[in-house]
Amino acid sequence: MKKFFKPLPDLDERLDRVDDRMRQVRRSLDRQVDEALIPLDIQEDFTISELEGDVMLVSRNDDLHDKVRNLLRSEGYGCDIPERTSEAIGLLKLRKYRMVIADYTRRRRGRLFEYIKRYQPHVKIVSIVRNNDEGQRVMRAGSYSYLLGRDFDAEQLRTCLISSLKLRHRVCWLLAHGERCNRSCVDSFQSDEDFGEIE
Repeated sequence: MKKFFKPLPDLDERLDRVDDRMRQVRRSLDRQVDEALIPLDIQEDFTISELEGDVMLVSRNDDLHDKVRNLLRSEGYGCDIPERTSEAIGLLKLRKYRMVIADYTRRRRGRLFEYIKRYQPHVKIVSIVRNNDEGQRVMRAGSYSYLLGRDFDAEQLRTCLISSLKLRHRVCWLLAHGERCNRSCVDSFQSDEDFGEIE
């Protein structure tokens, strides 16, 4: 009579765990390959010449797209609008941007922050957040300033554009210190040194 090998009781469980881990690794690698190919996909779909550059808005909200794009164009800036963080990182690899406006009201954008801080620290980030607590969190994470909700005051975004891109302030001093925007940075053309003296 032929004897068959009987596996140890936990061997099947260990094999199942290895299979699960392999599936996770494959998914992760597939995702990394897809993200690495995004710049090539963008070039195929739009060509670099169709990208406007200057400022990028990362959001899925169509009303916000129109609001921000119209304001930026009125100030003389081009605007590209990826909907996902991975697309935004792909665009950052292709084109020079001076500012990224990131919609945090529905999604986290941690990977976008990390990429900009590591590879393009000169890019200013303006975050759209739900409340002041989130605003202070994104300021600590490296945001230039923040706007409250998708129905934010357009004049505050205009102030951020002038302050960060034209006057080249490093960070919105008022928001960084828990105060409200009062346009003093642009109305009186205060420099970073002026704000340093206030401290």
